Amino acid sequence: MKKLLLLLLSLALIGGLTACGQDGTTNTTTDTPESSTVSQQQEPTPEDPSDAADEETPTESEDPSSSEETNAPENETGEILIAYFSWSGNTEQMARMIQVETGGDLFEIAPAVPYTEDYDTLLDVAQEEQSADARLELAAQVENWDSYDVVFVGYPNWWNDAPMIIYSFLEAYDWDGKTLVPFCTSGGSAFGRSTDRLPDSASGAEILEGLHISGSRVESASNEVADWIGGLSLHEAP
Repeated sequence: MKKLLLLLLSLALIGGLTACGQDGTTNTTTDTPESSTVSQQQEPTPEDPSDAADEETPTESEDPSSSEETNAPENETGEILIAYFSWSGNTEQMARMIQVETGGDLFEIAPAVPYTEDYDTLLDVAQEEQSADARLELAAQVENWDSYDVVFVGYPNWWNDAPMIIYSFLEAYDWDGKTLVPFCTSGGSAFGRSTDRLPDSASGAEILEGLHISGSRVESASNEVADWIGGLSLHEAP
């Protein structure tokens, strides 16, 4: 009887050890960790190109195919041209207001040799040019001049007159049958002597009443520009 009980106990002990061995094998099996699934995140999509829209756009775009002697006006529509010389940017800003109102083409008047960026030096250069009644070489010419009927001409007041580059521009073209509309920016001295000199340099042109705006007021002058143009009785721009 004791032998039978010992035999049964031995069989039970062997069975228990076998079961423990199977559990240990199961615990050592490696599963795919959840962290491996989480780490495989989708790569971010490239930045939307429209986010770069806040970058500043250049005022003028240079056409590589154009020669140094010519300059095609922006947004060619014909009939109205807005030609301007601007050193500090005030006259250019006024020119663009005129473009909004008329739909005309913009053309920058510039010397072949750029002016200095130093204000004090510029004052001396401008006075020397005025004393010599100088005529400067133009950096570019207007293409299709004959297609324009009305030409706005803008400039700052330097030493109570237009910069000499303006007279260089006016005298480079035939003004017969055209209408000239001057506009000017300054610290407060208006057109100075320039309105008396325009007829000689733009011989044959009909000269309409111009508009002067102080440089400190240009940014808020859009309504004034619109009222002025509305009173000129110009034909409608295309």
